[in-house]
Amino acid sequence: MRFTIFYTLCALWVIWRFWFPLRVSQLFKLSGLIVTILVALFPAATTIFLGGLTSPEVPAWVLILGNGATFTLFLLALLTLCREVIIFASVLAGRTGERVHQLVQKDKRVALGMTLTSATLAILGVREGIKVPDVHEMTLPIKDCPKSFEGFRIVQLSDLHASALLREPHMAALVEKVNALHPDLIVITGDIVDGKVTARDKDVAPLAKLKAPYGVIAVEGNHEHYVDYEGWMKKLPTLGMTVLRNDCITLHRDGATLTIGGVTDPWGRRYGRTLPDPVKAFEKAPENGLRILLSHQPKYANDYDNAVRFDVQLSGHTHGGQLYGLDKGVAILNHMFVRGWYQLNRAVMYVHPGSGLWNGFPIRLGVPAEIALFALKKK
Repeated sequence: MRFTIFYTLCALWVIWRFWFPLRVSQLFKLSGLIVTILVALFPAATTIFLGGLTSPEVPAWVLILGNGATFTLFLLALLTLCREVIIFASVLAGRTGERVHQLVQKDKRVALGMTLTSATLAILGVREGIKVPDVHEMTLPIKDCPKSFEGFRIVQLSDLHASALLREPHMAALVEKVNALHPDLIVITGDIVDGKVTARDKDVAPLAKLKAPYGVIAVEGNHEHYVDYEGWMKKLPTLGMTVLRNDCITLHRDGATLTIGGVTDPWGRRYGRTLPDPVKAFEKAPENGLRILLSHQPKYANDYDNAVRFDVQLSGHTHGGQLYGLDKGVAILNHMFVRGWYQLNRAVMYVHPGSGLWNGFPIRLGVPAEIALFALKKK
């Protein structure tokens, strides 16, 4: 409903300040009005007729076309707003600004340029959003890192969002890219799927081919709670994943230990499910040794850091903001965590920008997805 309201407001603004003043034929103007309204109603159509906004079961091209069009509408509304600033300035200039006013508000060439700019950026955004992500290699300095774990390679995937948009071929290509890195361990920090197990069974199948000597460890995200939660908690382990729900697993290497703890997602509160408990997550962990906490959402990182000892927290959820500029708003909603490295009270945290994205907004501009590869080293 929120998306429908937002795009309806965008449409009304574009109709009022873009279409109405334009000097074109009435038929052309009417056609533009109808297209604008239809585009704004795409999220509503998805929710009512296409299987739900969370996981619509339609061909990928429908999602690409529909969401690309709605993003074009958003950009056109934004450009129209910027144009209003120019018009206001020209009005303040008096008669000398009249020509500028007429040009920017009524000229067909300006309108065409605005439309083409919006559509081009939408195409680039969708293309960047749905491509298989590149690898981002980093070193992870840890105080008192044992010699036996120096050079230990961890791949972090997050927010894969296997869906009607990101289907089996996409997941297979991603898995191939990850396996080519020969990591020692693979971790997945939530939002693995969108949809029922029966609908996504084929699309998540390639994830069973992820390979690392120390296995694949995952935690749930908020999207697992939206559709078929119990089904996914049973399905994911059959794909070779160890799913940690306020639990941990300890890895041993030449006498040293690395404990991976994982918490549930706070979204479970809405459904009466298990809430995240970092203390319980490390209950079985050795007193000493390295500790890494997996938590889908980063916003409670400082609380977790105060509650229990760990060296590193790996999170996702924010998608890095997806759009350059929008990341500032996303940071505010997540206690100022949005992507990259953060120093907590005692530990450090990496917020992953996502290895995929939700099918309802498959756009990235200036914030690419990634496969994160960490190499541990002594600080």
